[in-house]
Amino acid sequence: MRSTKARRDILNIFQNEDVPLSADYIYELLNGEYDKSTIYRNLKNFEKNGKLRSIVFSDKITYFYKGSGHFHFIYCVRCKKFERFNLCYSETISKFITDTLGYEVLGHTLYFEGICKNCQEEMKK
Repeated sequence: MRSTKARRDILNIFQNEDVPLSADYIYELLNGEYDKSTIYRNLKNFEKNGKLRSIVFSDKITYFYKGSGHFHFIYCVRCKKFERFNLCYSETISKFITDTLGYEVLGHTLYFEGICKNCQEEMKK
C-alpha cells in the first residue's frame, strides 16, 4: 500500500489516540479535508493490512483502533465515550480455551457497555 497524504493523516490521528474511533469522528478531526468514502476506504485497507483493528458496539457503528495483542474497553452507550482499562485475566481464560476447547489463542478484545458516571449524573437531574 503506497503512502498518500490521506493515509498519513489518518494514521497520525491514531498515534495520539488509545481508544476506538469512528470514521465520522476521524472525518471531523480532519476538518472535512477528505470525503468520507476516502476515509472509510483507507480504514478498511488499514484493517486488511493489520495496521488497525475494528469493533462494532450495540450502536452498529464500526470503530477502529490501533495495535496488536489484546485490548479492554468500556463504552458509554449514551455519550459514546470509550475508556481503556488494563485489568486482564487472559492467562486463565486462554488456558481454559486451550485445554478445554482445543484452540490456540492468538489475541483477544474484551469490551463492556454501560453508562458512564457523567451520564448517570445527568440522567438523575
